[in-house]
Order: sequence, then C-alpha cells, then structure tokens
Amino acid sequence: MKFIGVREAQVRLSALVQRSQAERVILTRHGHPVAVLTGIEGKDLEDEILFNDPAFRTLMSERLSTQGPLVSHEALLAETEAELARGRRRRRPQKKKRQRPHTKAARR
Repeated sequence: MKFIGVREAQVRLSALVQRSQAERVILTRHGHPVAVLTGIEGKDLEDEILFNDPAFRTLMSERLSTQGPLVSHEALLAETEAELARGRRRRRPQKKKRQRPHTKAARR
C-alpha cells in the first residue's frame, strides 16, 4: 500500500494508475487519507462496484448472520428433487366436472 499526496498524484497520475493494478494507492491531503486508488483492470466491474458499496456489504453481513447453515448446490438439488417426487405421489386425480348443457333451453 502506497501513500501519496494529492498534488503529487496529479503530476504522476498515469504511473499511479499503473501501480494501483498491483497495490492500493492511498491519496492524502495534509497527511490525512482522502481517497483510495484501486486498480480493476481484468476484473469484473459489476463485482468491484458491489463489493465496494457499503449498503451491499451491510446487506450481505445481515443475511449471512441470520441464515442457517449453508447448503451445497448438490444437496439443495437432491432435496428439491425429493420434495417434488413426494408431491407427485401425493397428488390425487382431480374429479371430472359435470358438463353443463350448451343451450339456454337445456339449462332450464
């Protein structure tokens, strides 16, 4: 991680962008951090945006803390197929509805 002043960063921006691909560059103003330059070349932009969004990170933390144990894809698939199989066996044939006459005279 490299710390650099904002004024120096303005002069060396191109080199800092290149360096940020390997490590974070912290920009400072009067010795206090004000921004982070992080390279995303070769990464999925949408993933990077979500990962750095505080609201998304809070939501993920809440979901992970309230969930039960994680289940593998294979276990979930097997459980779902078993439930579907049980549902198919339980189904009873529907009763046929009595057909109504099609003419007004026949309905009376």
